[in-house]
Amino acid sequence: MRLPNTIFNIHKILVSCWVILFFNFIGFLMLAVFGQGKDVIRTLHFDLNDPERTRHTVFLFFFLVLWGWGNWRSTRLITHIKTFDFSEFYRTYAVRTLVIIPRLLAVLPFVIIIYATINSSKGYSYLLIIYIILAVSVYTFLVYRRKLIVFLKTKDYLLSFLIDYIPVKSESYPVSFLYSKQKWWIYIRLIFTALFFLLVFLFPISFSRFIGSAGLVIAATIVWMTIFTHLTILEYRFKFPIIFFCFLCWFAFSFINNNHAIRTTKTIVDDSRMPIDDYISLWLDKKCKTNDTTNVYLIASEGGGARAALWTYEVLKELTTKIPDFKNNILAYSSVSGGSLGTIAYDFTKKKIDDKKVQTSASKFLNNDFLSPIMAFAMFPDALQRFLPFPLKQLDRASILEKTWENDWTNSFESNSSLNSFRTGFLDYSISLNSNPDAMIFLNSTHIETGKRILISPVKFTQDQFFETTDLLNITGKDVSFSTSALLSARFPYLTPAGLIFDKENKIWGNAGDGGYYENLGISTLLDIYSRLSIVSQKKNKNIRIKLIFIRNNKDYSLTKPLGGMYEFMSPIIGYLNVWYKSGTYNMNLIKHTSLRKTDKIYNIMLPRFQGDIIPLGWSLSVYASKYITESASKVVQYELKK
Repeated sequence: MRLPNTIFNIHKILVSCWVILFFNFIGFLMLAVFGQGKDVIRTLHFDLNDPERTRHTVFLFFFLVLWGWGNWRSTRLITHIKTFDFSEFYRTYAVRTLVIIPRLLAVLPFVIIIYATINSSKGYSYLLIIYIILAVSVYTFLVYRRKLIVFLKTKDYLLSFLIDYIPVKSESYPVSFLYSKQKWWIYIRLIFTALFFLLVFLFPISFSRFIGSAGLVIAATIVWMTIFTHLTILEYRFKFPIIFFCFLCWFAFSFINNNHAIRTTKTIVDDSRMPIDDYISLWLDKKCKTNDTTNVYLIASEGGGARAALWTYEVLKELTTKIPDFKNNILAYSSVSGGSLGTIAYDFTKKKIDDKKVQTSASKFLNNDFLSPIMAFAMFPDALQRFLPFPLKQLDRASILEKTWENDWTNSFESNSSLNSFRTGFLDYSISLNSNPDAMIFLNSTHIETGKRILISPVKFTQDQFFETTDLLNITGKDVSFSTSALLSARFPYLTPAGLIFDKENKIWGNAGDGGYYENLGISTLLDIYSRLSIVSQKKNKNIRIKLIFIRNNKDYSLTKPLGGMYEFMSPIIGYLNVWYKSGTYNMNLIKHTSLRKTDKIYNIMLPRFQGDIIPLGWSLSVYASKYITESASKVVQYELKK
């Protein structure tokens, strides 16, 4: 009977501590399961030549110990307020589980980080030894904690008011008694919580990067576990379902507290963008000055966060060095998500691409940690917004990512003020093309409510030219910066929220999501441009050779065998990922076999992906992922051009 009773007793304790288990599970997913988390974990390292990595590693250790300590203290607080009806036959042993379970939960964070390190490092890492030592140290301290308290109580200890001991028993303690005995520890934890919210709100970029992504995840786990622990205690004290009420408010307030309205700049008084056919005609007149055949390049860049951004830039840079007329003969880009960021970075710098300093600055920009600022805002201020009955645009996490791009670009190109910046208005850039024809940048987004394509477009178009497509600037009647335009193309769930759009009359028009919802390679837009270019060039009798370049970075998610377990849950996910990936390949072959002229050509430039690789979809790249992308670009481009 002992084993069933033991399992039952442990079950009762764990059920009462569901808050601790829930937040530890979230931490496990973010650090050990998601590719972005694994890529962050494998960057942790002590390196005197890289103080940032060393600092992030130290902070991880610090917060890891706090996480274990928080697990233990939250578990003890929750179990102290509850009465457990343990088996009388093994009452002493059962009460003992109230001591052991909190200690085991204190070690759980170290188990999570050890698993995450093994999973991301593909084996041994010297950090595993440190994690094990920390886990053993924390557990040993908790075992001998009572003896230590007795010893310190006999001494004239400066912080003796912090030291107290509450005996473990199966009966509950009054909440007032617990708070009186533990008030200083409660104050410290609440001050830590409030301080973190304040620092993230005031210094979202500098503070989050100072801590590092891994440390932020653990800090958020500690903070929200602390909040919900005390909500659990208050539930017991007032006999009211406070946590349920909070989530009820979260649901109800979601109808009125959307704070993700896109940032706009000036009102458009005169939209002097050219119609697309007129612009193509102007561009051809400038580029096709002889009877010789002119190469025209159309580029589609696939989405994929920071991975897509760096891969797009590196590929375009390599094409520039290997094809003499490339950068001057690009008619249009069609980009999605992270590909938009890389496309913009290249187009802004292409005139100075031979300048090593410019290349270094662009690479530095794309290798910045864009993840920490938006993740910090998502887990702290913007998470708090979900429980408020009114929207506060100051808590919008999307705007933080836009501001991060703006600041990082400015800092990377301080000596090149002549370049466009991410603060540049998209309309201002579009109008400048009228007098100086150059490449058009089309950024793809998706209208959430209808599933139709939204274009941030440098030219005007009709529904006959771009079927079921909305011109964003025509809807808003206001200009948007390049940072806002890029993010409208890259609002993939759930890190970046859909952008709320108001029309010219300041009424809610709808929400814009990632361009990949509609189609992740931007082929649809490129095909529309291809059609317009073919028609206009024939009318003007221009000899052109169109070269379609598809820059791809995602992995094929096809399974080598039929789906096994968890089919109810996994079928939609696996199916969506495969369709999401293969839609680009399908559309590319559709162009090749139905629309492509004999003189034209397609280049499919794909980042090599392998089973088990860690090149994450997110807004941060480790030095390993970045190095792999950079080294692959030259080889892949050279191979594709020789085909």
